[in-house]
Amino acid sequence: MKKRLRHRVRVIGILFAFAVAILPTTFAMLAGKNEARVTQAIHNVQLVAPDAAPRPASINDNVRAGTTVRTGSDSRVELAFTDRALARLGANSVLSFGEGEFDLANGSILLYLPKSSGGATINTAVATAAGAGFTAMAEYRPKSWIKFIVLEGHATVSLKHHPGETRALRAGQMIMVRLGATKLPETQDVDLSELMKTSLLVTGFPRLPNLNLILAEANNQQISPPSTRVIDPTGLEARDQRAATERGRASKPR
Repeated sequence: MKKRLRHRVRVIGILFAFAVAILPTTFAMLAGKNEARVTQAIHNVQLVAPDAAPRPASINDNVRAGTTVRTGSDSRVELAFTDRALARLGANSVLSFGEGEFDLANGSILLYLPKSSGGATINTAVATAAGAGFTAMAEYRPKSWIKFIVLEGHATVSLKHHPGETRALRAGQMIMVRLGATKLPETQDVDLSELMKTSLLVTGFPRLPNLNLILAEANNQQISPPSTRVIDPTGLEARDQRAATERGRASKPR
């Protein structure tokens, strides 16, 4: 009887030690998407906390879950999370976040999720994209369409009001969903090299931590082209891209 009791106590002790060991990790994964720091704020970026007036964002500002981040025209912002995830917003964007959820109400986002981050979901009113350890872009225009592009890794796209409609996306693929869609369209192959050169969500910020992986995927497209036509995914951050092109032309010697 005493031997059996000692065995139970030993098992309980092991389980308790295991629970104590994993608790900080579990808490860190949950807390990782609940707080961010502003690392870049270009032009007009506003932070709107619940029941508070909007205030301009500044470098190193802490942004907690539930706070809405807004950018104006020709404006961008980068948020760094405690689990090393990065979220970059383009012009005229509205985003809130919490518990691994990124709610994009308007505009464009680039989301980098390291494999240790536990994964996350980009939500819009039309569709969602979920994954772990990926880099993806999304552009949402209310009453019009939503676009998802995977730069590296994998993601799963689902229709918001038709959960049975899902589509897997791998690096170099895009899906564009129209308002009111009841079925997801086929994926398209995008030119990663062109996208990496033109989108200010990439070029307008410091180097991405996994840039080498993205460039490797772009190189794979050149070595082994997809069976379908590779398209130029311009339109994501189109306004900023046009502005960048015009600035480039103005700077060229005549």
